[in-house]
Amino acid sequence: MVDNFCEYEIKESAIKTKDADAFEKIGCVGSFEESFNTKEIIKKCEGIVKEKRTKPDGTGELKLSMHMKWQAYVDMYSLKREKLKDGVYAYGSAQHKVFTYVCKALDMDGEVKYKAYPNCVVSDGIARKIENGGEEVAEVELTIAVSADEYGEVMYEAPEKDITDEAVKTKWMTDWNRGLVEKGV
Repeated sequence: MVDNFCEYEIKESAIKTKDADAFEKIGCVGSFEESFNTKEIIKKCEGIVKEKRTKPDGTGELKLSMHMKWQAYVDMYSLKREKLKDGVYAYGSAQHKVFTYVCKALDMDGEVKYKAYPNCVVSDGIARKIENGGEEVAEVELTIAVSADEYGEVMYEAPEKDITDEAVKTKWMTDWNRGLVEKGV
C-alpha cells in the first residue's frame, strides 16, 4: 500500500462518450482541480443538536485548463450535427454529451495513480479568448460536473503500486469500465 502520494502532475487524459467505441485522448492538461460535494445530516433532540455526520452526496466538479484536441472538443460540447455538411459544426441547443474521463496523476517521484470519473458532463458553455500578438496560446478552460454512477461512486482511483491485476494497469486508459476494477468479474 502506498504510504504517501501527493498528486503533482496530470499526464494522459482521455474520454469516452456513451456512444463511442473507444477512449480518445483529449490533449495536454495545464491545470486540474477536483472537488466533491457533501451533505450534513443532523440529529436533534428537543431542539438540541446531538449528532452530526457528513457524507458524500454523489456529485462533484472537475475544472480543467488545457490545450484540447479538436475531436474531444467536438464530442464534449456536442458540436456535430447530422444535417450539416462534413467539417461544419454548430453550438446551440444540443445537450452536452455524457462521458467517462480517465487520467494518470503523478507524484513528485514519478509514481502513477490512475483516476476515473465514470459519469461526467461539461457544465459550462463554450468560452474562449484569443489575444492577437500574444506570446502564449490560451488554454481552453472547462468545468465538468461529475455524478455518481449506478453503483453510487463518483470517482475511482488506484495507485499503480497497489494494483495487483495487470489488466487494470494496461486497460485503465483505453478500456476503463466498472467490470475492470470489480472483484470477481
